[in-house]
Amino acid sequence: MIKKMGIILLNYLNYEDTIECLNSLKAQTVKNISIVIVDNGSNNSSVRKIKKEIGNSDNIFLIQSDKNLGFARGNNLGINFLKNKLYIDNILLCNNDLVFSDSTFLDKLQRQSIAADVGAVGTSIIGKLFKNQNPAFWDFSKKSIISEIQSLEPQEPSFKQKVKNELLKSSFFFSLKNFKIKYQENLLIKKNEKDNLLTSCESKQILSKKNLLHGSAILLTSNYFRVFPYLYPKTFLYGEEMVLKILFEKAKLKMLFIPDISIDHKEDKSSDLSFEGKNEELGHLYRKQSDELILELFDKELKDIQAEFY
Repeated sequence: MIKKMGIILLNYLNYEDTIECLNSLKAQTVKNISIVIVDNGSNNSSVRKIKKEIGNSDNIFLIQSDKNLGFARGNNLGINFLKNKLYIDNILLCNNDLVFSDSTFLDKLQRQSIAADVGAVGTSIIGKLFKNQNPAFWDFSKKSIISEIQSLEPQEPSFKQKVKNELLKSSFFFSLKNFKIKYQENLLIKKNEKDNLLTSCESKQILSKKNLLHGSAILLTSNYFRVFPYLYPKTFLYGEEMVLKILFEKAKLKMLFIPDISIDHKEDKSSDLSFEGKNEELGHLYRKQSDELILELFDKELKDIQAEFY
C-alpha cells in the first residue's frame, strides 16, 4: 500500500483544463493528498485564475516559474517541493488535461502493493474515441530513433510528393488516411498480443522491454527516487516516455500497468496552445533534439546518466 502520495499538475497557458482537473481531484474520496500545480511561465491570466481556485486550501500549492522550462524541468520544480518540503516520494505526474471521472481513482491507486523493483505505475488512460493509451509500444531500438530523425530533416518535396500532399487535403483522402492509421493500430495491438509483450500478474501487468507507460499520468515510486532524484532534466518537449524507459532498463527498474483503474485524457491542449501561431518546424526541432538525446542515452552508463542530474 502507498502510504503517502503527492500529485503534480503542470500548467502552461491552459488554466481551464487545469481547474477542471483540480476540481475532479477535489471530488476524490481520498482527501488531503498534497497537490502541487506548477505554472510553467504562462503569460496569460493562468496564475490569477488558479490562485482564485485554490483559495485557502492547505493541501494545494502553486509554484510559479519565470519561464517555460519544458515538461521535465517544470515537473522537477514540483518534485523538488514534494520531496524536500513535504517529504513525499511517491509522486503522480499528471497532464493538466486529465479528468478523474472515477472518484475512487486515488483510493484504488493507493491500495496497490508495489514491489521493490517497480519504479513507475500506470493505469488505463482513456483518450479520444475511448481508446486506451496505455501501455504504448516502442521497439526500444536505435534504428527507430534514427529513422525518425531522418524523417524530421527538412527536405524539398518531389513533384510526386507535392501531388500527394494536395490529395491528402481532400476529405476523401483524409478519411482514407485515418482508416489506414486505425488499421495499423489494430495490427500493432495484435502483434503485442502475439508476441506476449506483457507479463501478467493477476490484474496487474509488468511491462516488457517493448512497452512503456504513457506520460500523461504516471506514478513515480520511492523506488525510482532512490536511483534518480528527478525526471531526466535535458528534454524540453517530446520523448520523455522513451527517456524514462531507457533509464528504467539501465537501472533494472520495472513499470507496472494496472488496467482496472482508469482516467480520462482530453489530449494535447497545452501542446496546441504552445505552438499556436508558430511554425510547425519548431515542433519538429523539439522532436529532433529529443531523438538525438535518446540516441546518446542508449550508449551511456547508468552512473554517467545519474551524474547529469546534478
